[in-house]
Amino acid sequence: MSSIQQPPGAKATIVVTPRERFGVAVESLRSIVEHTEEPYELIYIDGASPKSIAAEVEIICAENHFRYRRYEDYLIPNQARNLGQRQAKTNYVVFVDNDVIVSPGWLQALIACADETRADVVAPLTCQRLPLHDEIHQAGGEFAENLQTFLASTPDQRRITDVHLLQGRKVADVSLQCGETQCCEFHCALVRRDAFARFGALDENLLATKEHIDFCMTVWTGGGRVMFEPTSVVTYLFPSRDRPLTREDWPYFALRWSPVWQQESLDHFQRKWSLYTDPYFEKRRGMLHWRHAEGIAKPVLRQMPLIRHSYTAQKIGVDLLTRLIDLWSARLARRQSNGLTTAAPRN
Repeated sequence: MSSIQQPPGAKATIVVTPRERFGVAVESLRSIVEHTEEPYELIYIDGASPKSIAAEVEIICAENHFRYRRYEDYLIPNQARNLGQRQAKTNYVVFVDNDVIVSPGWLQALIACADETRADVVAPLTCQRLPLHDEIHQAGGEFAENLQTFLASTPDQRRITDVHLLQGRKVADVSLQCGETQCCEFHCALVRRDAFARFGALDENLLATKEHIDFCMTVWTGGGRVMFEPTSVVTYLFPSRDRPLTREDWPYFALRWSPVWQQESLDHFQRKWSLYTDPYFEKRRGMLHWRHAEGIAKPVLRQMPLIRHSYTAQKIGVDLLTRLIDLWSARLARRQSNGLTTAAPRN
């Protein structure tokens, strides 16, 4: 385990957690070391990453006096975040997924916004794809068409939207300002630490999806605020042709986006907020398989010469392979059901 030296004057603790894979984890952590001004603390939550990656991450943590916590089971994202935030002592907790690349000044901009606005949550400008920090993934988000109407409505009147603002636009083509936003994803998000005392810990019954909407809805309905700070810029390296999954990533990715986990998450979210008449959930239940198709099935089939040149063969192949991955992920979910609730760090 890493030796620990508490940086004097640190306002924020960065909590790095697994999102859906491990293949870019070292690159992500190195970007934090390179582009984050001290003082800050960092807690690294490692949920069963491949041994070679774990060894490299642990070395970086030791060299920089970060706290490294290794768990031998895969972790639910909110479970990993809670494991980190409960160890934090600073004013702010900053969640960063292990596939995010940060830019210079990112943390200072988030802290400055939180200090000035007293917001409970501050979101950066989150980009996607390469080149880094060029194309927008989310410039804030929305979970309702009108926030004030949503907050004033009864559960049976509420409707969820789930919008990533300005997704796909080039950063250079838009003018962005700091301001309130309804929600943000957990790719990167600053949270005032005392918010957990007021609103509670992150909901670990949300196994795979909608945890960001749930938390931001909790903040807003509890009288809190979420801000968007565009001078803080990060990039999410989602699985794509220039950053594909490795074979070592497949088990966790399959589990993370298991239709079983997604279905359980949607059911819990719907019950929790009494959104029984909202058509959003039926729509989402029809989209439980696409990540397995895009992240594993299609890349595998593109490597097969007899299939990659035939649209019909690709379509049939993707459908069949995705079904197999779904079955595999269901088996992984059953196997993990006990271990995920009793995760303990390696000492």
